Amino acid sequence: MKKNWLIAAIIASLLFQVGVVSAATSGEAKQNWLAEKQARIEADAAYRQAQLDYAANKTSENEQKIVDTAKTVLGAALDEAEAWLNWKKAESEEDTAVPENIRQNIVNDVVKNLAKIDGLREEVSGIETRLEVGTVFLKILGAYVELLVDVARNTGAAWTYIAYQRAGVAADYETKLRTAAEKLDNNNEIIAKLDIVKAEISLAKNKINTAEASYEKVFLPGTPLIKFSEGNGYLRQARENLINAHFQLTRAFDLIVLENK
Repeated sequence: MKKNWLIAAIIASLLFQVGVVSAATSGEAKQNWLAEKQARIEADAAYRQAQLDYAANKTSENEQKIVDTAKTVLGAALDEAEAWLNWKKAESEEDTAVPENIRQNIVNDVVKNLAKIDGLREEVSGIETRLEVGTVFLKILGAYVELLVDVARNTGAAWTYIAYQRAGVAADYETKLRTAAEKLDNNNEIIAKLDIVKAEISLAKNKINTAEASYEKVFLPGTPLIKFSEGNGYLRQARENLINAHFQLTRAFDLIVLENK
């Protein structure tokens, strides 16, 4: 398995950025994941050294070391993935910023992926040859891709929920300022700014809706990572609209204060 570096790359990409959790808190679960990550790094270093030793001296003993160290690094990668899943499960259980249904989806996907890890462990334990190392590695790679998709979909759902909440807060604030402005005689400039706010919030909500639709298509088969990227792009645009709305709200508030002096 000459592409052992790809294992580290896949795991790194998973962590950009989600059994039963044995750790009492997400903080403890995170520390457990960090420990497993370090173990995987050390196992990978041993595997690379075994490859170098075999390249220098192609004995059956050195070839067996490649198989043994490959099994160790694959097992360590699965341990790391399991610890990371447990950490994300613990985080979701503690996070009250998103609704229960999103947190439950995260838990469901964690349980599903933990079951896959258990099956892959059996595959790793049964490896006897270098060819089997490559075969099992490809299965693990496929499982990581599926995990990435689950994480992306859940992340998108959480982000859109938070974006909706922020847009709602801005809309409520705009309504309150408009009510106050309508009681003023000299309110043309204030109303104009609040009209801009309404337009920006409307644009933001439309883009959040579009982002949500993209995230809902983050499934296999298909183009899940493209859909995830699309959703991110629409949320970035919505964020700009909300920033513009916030700026105009601040200006409108300042003008209302001045008119009331």
